[in-house]
Amino acid sequence: MLEKKEMNIELKEINRPENKHGLKGTALFNENRKDKDILMAMDEDTYEELIASWAFWCLKKDKSKSYQDVLRLGGAGDGGMDVVAFYNQEKRDCDIYQCKHYSNPINKSTIIAELGKFLYHVHTKLLPLPRSYFLMAPKGLSASFTHIYTDSAKLKDMIMKGWNATIADHIEKGKCIKCTDAIKYFLESFDYEIFKFYSPDRLIKDIYEKQNRHVYHQYFGVKKEELIREKLEVPDIVSNYENKYILHLINAYNDVDSEEISIDNVEDSSFGEHYKRSREEFWLAESVRKMSIENCPGDIDDFAELEEDMYHHVADTYEEEYDNAFKKVKAVTKQAVSFNKKDRIISGELGSPELKGVCFQLSNEDRLIWKK
Repeated sequence: MLEKKEMNIELKEINRPENKHGLKGTALFNENRKDKDILMAMDEDTYEELIASWAFWCLKKDKSKSYQDVLRLGGAGDGGMDVVAFYNQEKRDCDIYQCKHYSNPINKSTIIAELGKFLYHVHTKLLPLPRSYFLMAPKGLSASFTHIYTDSAKLKDMIMKGWNATIADHIEKGKCIKCTDAIKYFLESFDYEIFKFYSPDRLIKDIYEKQNRHVYHQYFGVKKEELIREKLEVPDIVSNYENKYILHLINAYNDVDSEEISIDNVEDSSFGEHYKRSREEFWLAESVRKMSIENCPGDIDDFAELEEDMYHHVADTYEEEYDNAFKKVKAVTKQAVSFNKKDRIISGELGSPELKGVCFQLSNEDRLIWKK
């Protein structure tokens, strides 16, 4: 475990990365943008939030890494790590992602003290020795520093030769930590292969992968023409997932005196066509829900917001008195079609069938019960 007291580090477990700085509202739909320009224009907090979200969603949740926990660090004296991703926290087995949001590409003079500070804290065991230390910078590395950073022998030579002159005074405030024999031995034997770099192009490409698109949309915006909705087939046999709204429908049909309706005979009854349409509409809405999950940014859930707005839109119609529950179904779903769609990621997919289907989604959650 990390020594929180000694280093004044605040560990924040990321259960679902926050979206304080991501794009919202109409800003999500700015088509006249270039991804690298957006990345370079991000402020420090937004960039660090992006890296934390990427490490969580794209590396942990997508299982491209076997991370147990992804933690974002904050507070003074973080020791040279912004995001730490643990394979096993008890064993201090981790990767570190250090964000360097500079106005220019990183060069030797801007980073050597930072790397030295990190190495010193590993030497004193205040920080874990990671499998990899990823340097993350929106403007990349300078050409000259790239040749050093990507060559472990040159990087080692730079650190050792520059310790007393450029590192010693920048490790702890008010102290000068010279290269003692113990530090020299540690630096000599250290494996500098752990230092790695994620280029801005590689980061954007990774985040843009289909399974990571919700992270991309959160920080880079949405290209509507690239949104993909996979329409779901209506199961031949009613699934457990749709039991509730179908039960409510059957009860509504049975509130009309003419027939005794059950799940076994409903398709052959006078309500058969309405029943089939209702199932189609439910699964069309379900495909929109799936699209929302796959594409909506971080802490935004377009479909949940749509459901809430739809509930309030049909509430007055739902609460009126009707001769039977089937008339209530018809009135509420008719009212749903007049719903005024906001500018959401899923808005372009909302036709009349989908809007009616949202009512059946609400019924499946027991929020619209036709016959009480």
